Amino acid sequence: MTGALESKPLEPPPDPYGRAPATSATLLGQGGEYSIQPGIEVRVGRDSAQCAVALTEPRVSGVHSTLRFDQAQLWVRDEQSNNGTFIGGERIAPGQWTVVPVGRPLRFGPVEFTVRLD
Repeated sequence: MTGALESKPLEPPPDPYGRAPATSATLLGQGGEYSIQPGIEVRVGRDSAQCAVALTEPRVSGVHSTLRFDQAQLWVRDEQSNNGTFIGGERIAPGQWTVVPVGRPLRFGPVEFTVRLD
């Protein structure tokens, strides 16, 4: 075979049920309820001066993680936290944006949230 394959940007597949793509995400859990809107990076941590998602748990770092909603998905980046950021029980690598799959719990240290796409 000859020729090059054309590369296309990654896009979420169309919903087979005809629903519109999500336009935001909501975190729900023991730490409260928080809406994550597109175009804004939201910090998570104990330092309420820097973090819109302010958690009082002492095992959560001052600035623990950063969230963003982009391409109809929630993304998270661990900010070198001491006790880690976890998706579905697996610790994510610090400093890398990682998609939070629908239905997987998101945990900052010991504080766990469920994620709803709206």
